[in-house]
Amino acid sequence: MVFRYDNAPHHDIATFPHHKHLQSAIAESKEKGVLDVLSEVEVLISEGEEPFR
Repeated sequence: MVFRYDNAPHHDIATFPHHKHLQSAIAESKEKGVLDVLSEVEVLISEGEEPFR
């Protein structure tokens, strides 16, 4: 997994309950729509990242 978005209320962060799970961290994140996520995946692929490990 490269990233995933989550809105479960289990992290006390500024963007509660929205957050992003990275490989080794939790990041603040605003609510994202599917087109936002697909755009992010497209950027990762163009940079040579494998978004679905």
